Amino acid sequence: MNKSVEKQSVSLLKRLLEILSITIGITLFGLLIQGSNTWCNYVELFDITEINIIGNTILSNQEILRLANVHTDTSLRSINIPAVQKRLESNPYVKAAAVSRELPNRLNVLISERIPICYINHNSLLLLDKDGIILPIPEQAIGTNLPVISGFENDSVDYYPGFYVPNQNILNIVETISQALITMPDLFSQISEIHYWKDDSCILYTVKDGTPIFFGKKKLSEQLDILAHFQNRLQGKRNLSDYQYLDLRWEKQIVAKERRS
Repeated sequence: MNKSVEKQSVSLLKRLLEILSITIGITLFGLLIQGSNTWCNYVELFDITEINIIGNTILSNQEILRLANVHTDTSLRSINIPAVQKRLESNPYVKAAAVSRELPNRLNVLISERIPICYINHNSLLLLDKDGIILPIPEQAIGTNLPVISGFENDSVDYYPGFYVPNQNILNIVETISQALITMPDLFSQISEIHYWKDDSCILYTVKDGTPIFFGKKKLSEQLDILAHFQNRLQGKRNLSDYQYLDLRWEKQIVAKERRS
């Protein structure tokens, strides 16, 4: 009986020692991790030394950094990723932003920008992207010629950058411009202005010499298609600007008046 009790006591003691060993091991491991983190912070192991910005062509790296409000020598682990992305996307030119950590020292910033395709002449000169989102004039030059939509200077509605342009007629023109940019690049490059005229008609002006091209009430895209076919028939021997004016308001024909030499 005494031997049985002794054996049970020994067995119990072994189990207690095992539990104590495991507890001590877990505690030491936790202290090791905590000590490692403290040491890493002390030696600035995770401080940002590089911010890698990708995808921006309109906004400069300096503008992106100002928006992100993230600085080197800041701990990479302390960065609030969703907050940084929200600050970046507050700019009208930033369609979407993705921010990620790359241990130990790099912060990656991927930008998807809105690309302007035309100007809108309202109370001030603004830009529009293919979706009709209003964009401010950027700090650095765009580096390409874009057509101007005019005829809406007296529009009483305010236009706010980052929002859709509040005029369906302008949205229709923007949609047509977006399609022409893809399907009729040669024609698109020759247009400097699209003036919304009376009775829902338009006048286009060429980049060179400002040749007026009169469009009627028919769908703008259809008339642009007719104009593109006319341009192709010229076979590069003449340009649209070689005419004093072109008139597409007539059914199934283009009235073209030659310039006097």
